[in-house]
Amino acid sequence: MRKKIKLFNKNSTPFLLLAVFHLGMLLILLKRKKQKDVWILLLSNIGFAYLFEYPTLNLFNGYRYRPSIMKKRVFDSVLGAIFSQGIYVPITATFLTLLNKNWKWKIKFSIFYYCIEKLFLQLNIYKDYWWKPIYTLVLINVYFYISDGFYKALSTQKRWAMVIAHYLSIEVVWITVIYISAIKRLIRFGRGNLHTWTEHFKIVPLYSLILSFIATITSSKTGLLYRILLPISHIFIDLTLVKMNILKMNINQFLVTSSRYLVMTFISRFFYKTIHKK
Repeated sequence: MRKKIKLFNKNSTPFLLLAVFHLGMLLILLKRKKQKDVWILLLSNIGFAYLFEYPTLNLFNGYRYRPSIMKKRVFDSVLGAIFSQGIYVPITATFLTLLNKNWKWKIKFSIFYYCIEKLFLQLNIYKDYWWKPIYTLVLINVYFYISDGFYKALSTQKRWAMVIAHYLSIEVVWITVIYISAIKRLIRFGRGNLHTWTEHFKIVPLYSLILSFIATITSSKTGLLYRILLPISHIFIDLTLVKMNILKMNINQFLVTSSRYLVMTFISRFFYKTIHKK
């Protein structure tokens, strides 16, 4: 029998300490800025980070995280990516943007993450393959300026920015829900009869992006038809993928699994109303 992994161990502690530090930054933001601005920009920044993570980690295996929180290696690495791209970097970008920090702050934080990455390599809780820490040093600055520019567009209520923010917010929720569903073994994607988890995490982001696109369109419309259209279209996609042997789903819990579509109907509509509210 495999030994149960403890939440706090030599691998997980650095990840969790960084998470606490960044959540502290988020609390400062929530006290000093409008909560609507904080959450919309934060979800957008998380969405941008997830889009970056998909080719870098999922498709081309640029690096691997080792927080040693999940038993399965692939789930553990993805959880490490969620810490990085869902907590650390997006909160910092949101912090710098909303508090109007200048380029010096951006440089300091980029060096901070560069040093953290080097430290994680030394601690053997992170491994890079073709990715290098210098890439982080450079590209994270680009990410910070994307956050600044996107917030300016949101502040002036540019329609394209509000649509993207709506889409990315839904995407973040979907990716989280589907990750939890995979942990609970409710769904698994792959090709052929054998569906590996590595294959699953190459396919599932595309799946969530498509579902987010449908949710973005339907939730921007009024009327009962569009509230019903979202869960029906999602269930149809699932059944089609099952028929094509791309998706394996726990049929005994199909109704429970499908209930998330009904919940997302209301969540996506809530995001639309919040983001487009003047």
